[in-house]
Amino acid sequence: LILLNVSDPQEDHHAFCRALRNAPETASIAMIATGVADTGIARLAALDAGADDVLPRPINDTLLLARIRSLLRVRSVGQELLLRESTSRALGFEDARRAFERPAKIAFVTASPDQHSAVIDAVSQDMRYAVTVLGMEAGLGAETPATSPDLLIIDASDIDENNRNLFSFVSDLRSRAGTRLAAQLIITPPDRPEVTAPFLDLGADDAVACGVSCAEISLRAKALIRRKQQHDQLRATVRSGLNAAITDPLTGLYNRR
Repeated sequence: LILLNVSDPQEDHHAFCRALRNAPETASIAMIATGVADTGIARLAALDAGADDVLPRPINDTLLLARIRSLLRVRSVGQELLLRESTSRALGFEDARRAFERPAKIAFVTASPDQHSAVIDAVSQDMRYAVTVLGMEAGLGAETPATSPDLLIIDASDIDENNRNLFSFVSDLRSRAGTRLAAQLIITPPDRPEVTAPFLDLGADDAVACGVSCAEISLRAKALIRRKQQHDQLRATVRSGLNAAITDPLTGLYNRR
């Protein structure tokens, strides 16, 4: 993990962050930018440079630690998939052909779609993917990862002490076979780190406060979908490598072993 202080005006930290993200040796390392002004423009610039999240000062310790745990959890999954892929290549198996990239499936889970119509329209237009609006019951309906959305944007902006079933909803999504691989972006109440941190610990991939710009939500959504598609490709490579290990390539029959 890299914690990057971008508050020093004398240095171009965004260029440094972009260089880290583009270098093969550091491309998969999680990065959190700190010290930025709490403005939409500053957050957007850091995210566009390659940071996974932006935490303005003063930093909330609970939120910082939850974000670190979330990013390291995702990174460990990516490293495990990369290790399996490299093992297949070391054994001489052919690299899997890159599949045609289908349009990503995005679902916006909310009880108040009219309240977030601007965000839904902006994400759909910016990413050129259709966004399906679902209720909580429908969000749990996917039976397999193939039928599940690639990204679930979950509206938790009106959560309070009397409405905390969204926490169990996020946990349920992560534990079910059909939705456990879907990326999750949670829209939380502003200035409520005590709400945001539990969502990250329960399995959400990212969280953003209600009221941020549509451009920031789109940028975060693009990053989550890109990572999800990379993981899907790695899983496909692992499956093809396992198949090659037990199948005779000439006849298609199982080999002696």
